[in-house]
Amino acid sequence: MTSRFRSPGMYLAYLLQAAIAFNVLLAVIFKPQDVLIGLSLFLIALLIYVFSWKTKIMFPWFVYALVSLAVLIHISGYIQGRYLAFVNWDVLAHTVSGTIVALIGFLVILFCDKIKNYKLDAAFIGIFIVFFGCVFEYFWEIWEFCIDTFLGGSAAGLMQADNADTMTDMIFVLIASLIVGIGCYYYLKHYGKETIFQNMVKDSTYLKKFNL
Repeated sequence: MTSRFRSPGMYLAYLLQAAIAFNVLLAVIFKPQDVLIGLSLFLIALLIYVFSWKTKIMFPWFVYALVSLAVLIHISGYIQGRYLAFVNWDVLAHTVSGTIVALIGFLVILFCDKIKNYKLDAAFIGIFIVFFGCVFEYFWEIWEFCIDTFLGGSAAGLMQADNADTMTDMIFVLIASLIVGIGCYYYLKHYGKETIFQNMVKDSTYLKKFNL
């Protein structure tokens, strides 16, 4: 494990990952029917850690923490029944997930810009981030509609209560994407694309084939 995996901020991400594992344990003991969902979400949350471990590409610590937080909100929503117990739990889940999707959009466009040498400016990247988050949410709402229509809902019940529920989710994802887009714009203006990119890949040999 590299020293950056042991940075102070990463311990918050590990704590959130441990909370996800605790929810899987709750499912094993109290809700065996949800064990598969719990294990699937736990493995999804691990993917970013495995990716960094294999490639030595290290993202800012808050990316790992937000991924784990998003999964924790979803898994506790299913296993602890929070989707049914709290009216706005689904809104919280969409907002946090929208934030991490927008951050993923930032990482995607940053790597594409460097690898393909597009020379994109900070404003374009910020706008791309907003659209990336909103487009993902659009397709997610279609997915929820299909689950409700053809399968009668998820393990937590119907995924879309009504049109207001769908629009609320989309509005909060838009807000989250705007915040991330604006934040990344100023982040890029302050530190510069080259510095941000090199900080993520400085320990990696994975990108040598791109001469980076």
